[in-house]
Amino acid sequence: MSDGASQALQAWAMLHGNVLLRGWSLSDVSFYTTELPEYMLIEFLHGLNPDVVHIAAALTYTMLVLAAGVLAKGRAQGREGMLRLLVAVGIMLAPALGSLNTTFVVLAYPDHTGTQVPLLLTWLLLDRVRPSWWMPAVAGAALAWVQIADTMASYEAALPLAAVCAVRIYRHRGAPRAHWYEISLGLAALASTVAATLALRLIKLAGGFTVRTPAAGFARASGLDSHLWVKVEHILVLFGADFFGRSLTAAIVPLVHLIGFSLAIFGVLLAVRRFFADDDLACQVLTASFLIVLIAFLFGPRLGAWEAVALLPIGAVLAGRMLASWLMKGKLVPALAVVLACYSAFLVYDATRPPPFSPDQRVATWLAGHHLRYGLASYWEASSVTLDSDNYVQVRPVRTTTGALLLTHWNAQGSWYDPRRHDARFVIFRYCSGCLSLATLRSLYGRPAHVYHVVRYLVLIWDKNLLRVPFVSGPPGGWDILAGGQVLGREGSETVGPGRADRIADVHAGRPDREHASEAVQATGSP
Repeated sequence: MSDGASQALQAWAMLHGNVLLRGWSLSDVSFYTTELPEYMLIEFLHGLNPDVVHIAAALTYTMLVLAAGVLAKGRAQGREGMLRLLVAVGIMLAPALGSLNTTFVVLAYPDHTGTQVPLLLTWLLLDRVRPSWWMPAVAGAALAWVQIADTMASYEAALPLAAVCAVRIYRHRGAPRAHWYEISLGLAALASTVAATLALRLIKLAGGFTVRTPAAGFARASGLDSHLWVKVEHILVLFGADFFGRSLTAAIVPLVHLIGFSLAIFGVLLAVRRFFADDDLACQVLTASFLIVLIAFLFGPRLGAWEAVALLPIGAVLAGRMLASWLMKGKLVPALAVVLACYSAFLVYDATRPPPFSPDQRVATWLAGHHLRYGLASYWEASSVTLDSDNYVQVRPVRTTTGALLLTHWNAQGSWYDPRRHDARFVIFRYCSGCLSLATLRSLYGRPAHVYHVVRYLVLIWDKNLLRVPFVSGPPGGWDILAGGQVLGREGSETVGPGRADRIADVHAGRPDREHASEAVQATGSP
């Protein structure tokens, strides 16, 4: 949960007066107007600790499920209205805890999931409020607010709304006065993107945070060929239906979730078929949004289920709105009730399971117990360990390049690396992270005074301030997510396998005999 931990630290800084996040370099999603205020409220009430990320994720997803259910219900009443709501909520609830991969995407950290909450609320306003002069202004302001936090909302929301308004104007034609509402909405959608861009620039000019603009483009043909089925699997992950690579027994739960995925697909297909015949503005916008996100994900260069997370709530809403009457006519409601009961059983079972083992929590506890308060690690461990220690142990992200330490300006604050303010004495090394090189660390700092095994990590300790070695400032963003989930840097740092890392650690720690090593803490004294 490195991303969630980073956002928790940013919210903590805002809560303590750094409202503009001065000195911070964020990722390609700022969360500044969506999750960060939510984190601030939770931290105000609960303090800074690992629970913040989980409480925020649960709260965000709960709001998302409720918003999807209400939007799916629309203006339908009675049995059909209730069935619409249950179909959408069932699809949304099914993957939340039914699949570990799905849980990681929608509940482990904020990454485009929280963006969907204000967007669904905006579409709910379009659906429930009659055309009025103030509605385009409210919709434009809401979209601008979301795009400040997540620029992906430009093509997830602003572009679909503008495109749908243009289609509606073209279909009905007539005098411009007759289409004042669509014209106003379309212009407000386009203006929202400009307003969000200006707001981010003003924040930067005022000395606030900088955020990386995601690159938009298409993948190479070779990439499409090699990653197509991976992307299909990632879409199944969103709906809890990822059965690839599982045994027949382990695939039972994903196959049941495949029913919800199928309902969403049928709902989208029916919405596409009715797109030009239907006059439902909210439904048309949702349909356009789903298609744009799907095309951008399939033909774009970026991988990861979180990049297409909008497909889950939109698909659930369209399934509820499009299929409820069809399900009643086909007398399929009892079968749907059985499926919903299975989803509920899966949810109860998963919710009662003990929490998974956290190696970051273990190493945070070990560092605190040995009075090691400030150190370095790769991005994937740094902020997580910091949050797991309730900010008692502060670990800052770095990575190694050829003969140097590299700052990649990704969810980090510049003052963290000032040797006049901080004294870093240790490095947390993970065998296969690909972000840190033992050889480079040794060439920069010499042999560590102590090396300890803590669960799956090595903790390397020196008797000097590691921040006094000059850092190389890299370009914003330094991690590429590859198809298999492996994380590598663009600058080509050395990847050290477990066997070699253990041998190096044994030599440094004076343990030539591997029989005395284990995955438990190897501590021969207080560091």
